[in-house]
Parts: sequence; C-alpha cells; structure tokens
Amino acid sequence: MTEQARIYGTVLFALAIPGDMIERAGQILADSPELKKCLGSPVIPAGKKTAIIRKIFREPDFSGRMTHFLEKACENGCINEMEQIIQIWREKTMDAEGILPARLEYVTMPDAEQLAGIREFLCRRTGKKSAELTLKERPELLAGFILRAGDMEYDYSLKGQLTRLTRAVAG
Repeated sequence: MTEQARIYGTVLFALAIPGDMIERAGQILADSPELKKCLGSPVIPAGKKTAIIRKIFREPDFSGRMTHFLEKACENGCINEMEQIIQIWREKTMDAEGILPARLEYVTMPDAEQLAGIREFLCRRTGKKSAELTLKERPELLAGFILRAGDMEYDYSLKGQLTRLTRAVAG
C-alpha cells in the first residue's frame, strides 16, 4: 500500500462522507476497468476526466464532497489506488467505532459459540467493543487455526506446531 493511498484514505475518513456512498463509488470503479483506465490515463485531459466524474458520480446519489474527492484523486494520479484508499477508510472507520478487524484461518469451520468466544477473547485483549472476523478455510494447516488481528498472531495450527518443533530440534 502506498503512502499516497494512506493519505487519501485518511482524508476520505476525515471528510465524513456517508459510508454507503463511498462503497458505491468504489464498486463502480471496481466494476468498470475501462473507467479506471480512462480516469488514470495521463493522455486524457483533466477537463475530460472531470466531466466524466461529474456525469457518473452526480447528485443525488453522490455528494459534492465525494465528487470533488474523486476529481482530486484523479488530478493527483491516485484514482487507480481507490481500492487501497477505501480499505484505509474502512480501517479508520472501524477503529473509530471500536471494531477490531481480525482474520481467522481454520481447517474446520468453528461453530457460532466458538466464534463468539474468539470475538470475546479479542475484545478483552485489545479493549475494542467488538471484533469483525474474516474467515478463510485453510486445509494445509492440518488442524487448528491461526488468528490474526493487527500485529497479533495466535498460531494454534498443527502445521505451526510442527514447524516450531522442527526449528527447536534443528537448533
């Protein structure tokens, strides 16, 4: 992720544009590679890009702030980084709401009670109000799971245990 994407994501958060509007704009750009290519092209004049943005992202669906943000992102050459910009915005929004994003990689899908326990554990450890888990099946872990949140990692997988044992024995 570039520093420019981090800056623009932070600015987008500070603008307090409704989240559904930001998500819709991101989806439009993601669904149309031609539009992204056009807006990111150094060959197309800035005036044409502005006209395109104003035509597609117009009120009442999009606020003037959202349109102006997209125009500036286009003008400064980072419109093609909108996915990363929106990801930073999401992270900042979740942090402000006291939500911890976490990733759980598992061999066997945990049941609802186990997932609730994992969320409780994360909230106790971090002081957050809630935890939002992204789940991913990983059979190559052999058994167990890996839980990642921020800079924390809890590796309770059989594969991880075998790797640690091998390193310890090898010295």
